[in-house]
Amino acid sequence: MAGRQSQHQFFNFLQHAERTGKSFTRDTLIGASGWKASTFATYYIKGQITQFVTETTDGAFQAINTLDLSFVEFQKRLSQSKHFQELGHKCKSQLAKALLKKARDNMMLALELYNRPSLENKLDGFVLLFCTAWEQLAKARLIERDGEDSIFEAANKKGIRHTVSLRVCLARLYNEKDLVRRNIEIVTDWRDQAVHLLMPELQAIASRIFQSGVLNFSSEFESFAQVPFLAVQHTGMMTIVGDFKLPAMSMLKTQYGSAAQEILELAADIQREVEQADDMAFAIPLKVHLVFAHGEGDAQVVLTKATGTANDLSDLRQRLTVIEKPVDLDKSHPHSLKKLQLLVNNQLIDERDVQKLEKCIPGRSKKTGKPELNTHCIQASIARLGWRNSNNTYHHHAKFADRHQYSDGAVSELVRRITQEDDFVAKAKKMMSKKKHS
Repeated sequence: MAGRQSQHQFFNFLQHAERTGKSFTRDTLIGASGWKASTFATYYIKGQITQFVTETTDGAFQAINTLDLSFVEFQKRLSQSKHFQELGHKCKSQLAKALLKKARDNMMLALELYNRPSLENKLDGFVLLFCTAWEQLAKARLIERDGEDSIFEAANKKGIRHTVSLRVCLARLYNEKDLVRRNIEIVTDWRDQAVHLLMPELQAIASRIFQSGVLNFSSEFESFAQVPFLAVQHTGMMTIVGDFKLPAMSMLKTQYGSAAQEILELAADIQREVEQADDMAFAIPLKVHLVFAHGEGDAQVVLTKATGTANDLSDLRQRLTVIEKPVDLDKSHPHSLKKLQLLVNNQLIDERDVQKLEKCIPGRSKKTGKPELNTHCIQASIARLGWRNSNNTYHHHAKFADRHQYSDGAVSELVRRITQEDDFVAKAKKMMSKKKHS
């Protein structure tokens, strides 16, 4: 949009539309904003102006969130919109958008409650917030798929409509054997039938189910909202508790009286379900980590399966598998694929003349016409080098976050290989093309 006057006209248009409650067409909105049709489409699809404009179910548009803004604040938000993506920007229903935000807030509250060290018994509060968050996310999804009426039951004699239960929502979204659904259902069972039995002694085994539930929520949330539930640096907010051991029955009876037997039975049921499922979607697998090292920098080892007892050190070593030390991706492999592409292009331009680059790089920049690697070139080169077949010096795949990251060494190595062999990229693209069509 060119000029302050045009922005003011756009602001006045939106405020008038919101104040009067009148809807408007896409063409009217484009005319009022002063953007080209393609520019508006880009901004709207990416959710960069959905803080002010929302699409109704019949394809018309309505203005929102402008009446309490000054023009200066409106300008500020609009200028920042290219760096902003509103949560729920894909939702056509305002109710679905509101439920999505509440779902995120409630799961965040559940995590903050669980990780508060001053609380001894965190289970009952976590269970309530966990179930609420899942119910709100499920209803937002159903509204967008089936309409707002889909989450309501028929009105009662007093004309009051209640929303459907979490279990009904799950049945509409997942098949009966889905472990994501089963994970939510078991926590829902605790909320409805056993919250009085969720004592601190059950935290170790329950936390494995909770953590899988949070990881499932993060995945489902991002898939639906197209916005991450948590920033990457916060994905480790829940920690797996150690080995699961209940106190003796006599101690439980002293603390909980006649409920001790019920607590033991609940613990046994949970343990049995976890072992039967044996799947991360239902409960986090628990491995025992031992360290055979002289210092912190040495390797870790994992006892993969403990059957019986080790008679000597030799017997123990036979049942150990060496694994890598945990990796801090932000330090060792800080670059996404897009950032890797940018850094490689910049280094090639800085260190090589145009004639050399024209030999090495088959693609050209649409803006400058100069040689430039596109995403396909980078992906093909990585595939040819086989980096993504494993975690290594150049590449690391974080399984929980499902993201591929690359090191500074990957930048240098790609620049070296591309300039050392003039047709390296061209051959890589041919190899990738053959694999796709084979």
